[in-house]
Amino acid sequence: MKLIAKTLTGLETVLSKEIEKIGGKNIEIVKRAVVFDGDLELLYKANLHLRTAIRVLVAIKSFDAKNEDELYRKAKEIDWTEYFKLSQTFSIDTNVTSDVFRHSKYVAYKVKDAIADRFREIYGRRPNVNTYDPNAKFNIRIHNTTVEISLDSSGTSLHQRGYKVESLEAPLSEVLAAGILLNTGFTTKKHFFDPMCGSGTLLTEALMININMAPNLMRDHFGFMNWTNYKERLWKDIKEKAQEGIVQPSIIFSGSDISRKAVFATKKNLSILPYGNDVAIVKKDFFKIESCNENPFIIMNPPYDIRLKEDEIIQFYKKIGDKLKQDCAPCDAWIFSGNITALKQFGLKPSKKIKMMNGKLDAELRHFSIY
Repeated sequence: MKLIAKTLTGLETVLSKEIEKIGGKNIEIVKRAVVFDGDLELLYKANLHLRTAIRVLVAIKSFDAKNEDELYRKAKEIDWTEYFKLSQTFSIDTNVTSDVFRHSKYVAYKVKDAIADRFREIYGRRPNVNTYDPNAKFNIRIHNTTVEISLDSSGTSLHQRGYKVESLEAPLSEVLAAGILLNTGFTTKKHFFDPMCGSGTLLTEALMININMAPNLMRDHFGFMNWTNYKERLWKDIKEKAQEGIVQPSIIFSGSDISRKAVFATKKNLSILPYGNDVAIVKKDFFKIESCNENPFIIMNPPYDIRLKEDEIIQFYKKIGDKLKQDCAPCDAWIFSGNITALKQFGLKPSKKIKMMNGKLDAELRHFSIY
């Protein structure tokens, strides 16, 4: 099978390394995705183990279509009964960048009709559409006149790990957090400290990486469980093996936040995970910490929201840089932010800059070696 793991801008290389680790073959990096070959077992493993994948698709067919009629005709030629039953429901997601096909909703409508008409010719009836919780979810991607049709094996986005019970406003995506962490090399460190932990996404993802816990081990459902070829015994074996692979942490994790609500949320989310209750989380203003050089690895995602005026946010970031220099040396500090202007005023020269995206915002992960 040709598989496509979708991801966020800037995480393609990290994802390709994850895919190689679980056994993917013929790996190819494309924009916001990685294409690779694998069987049904690897498909299940990809959904369970890939930390930086948003969803995993199975390629069905690729063809050229110069108009809506050709799109309908070629889509109808596909044997859709191979992927779901008449009694089941389906939905269609579209991603269109084309001068020929200008309306993604109309593309979805044409393919929906092609699927329905194919079923009606065979069974005399058409299956129902369910956009909320379909049994089969198809992805239609059109670039110019090239049409790629795939089947979504994940269902809901893979960032929904199943462990987050408490959240704050605008939390960091779990997929993005994992991508940030896998770029830092934190696994070689002895201490891990997040002084602005928010709801604890960086801490929870880091803990799971360190104890070798599959990111989606706590999820109850994936799209492939609705398929006619779903192998329940194979899935249970893969999941049991992942559970057995969990090890004790080799890193001391700790975090703090100025917000009592954030501290409560982080503790609650960590408590769901193995060894999560061993992580020390305290209510503390970062700028009032007397010394943090006992934590030589520091990572943070400081606030950069529009509620603060630009000059205030710049001064805030400069204050963080001053604090790191004065009270945290020596340390490795990693700062992720969607306010690149503020990052430039940090007062420290970065040894590494990695471009990323946080939603639709340009963002950067910067590394500062402080002596």
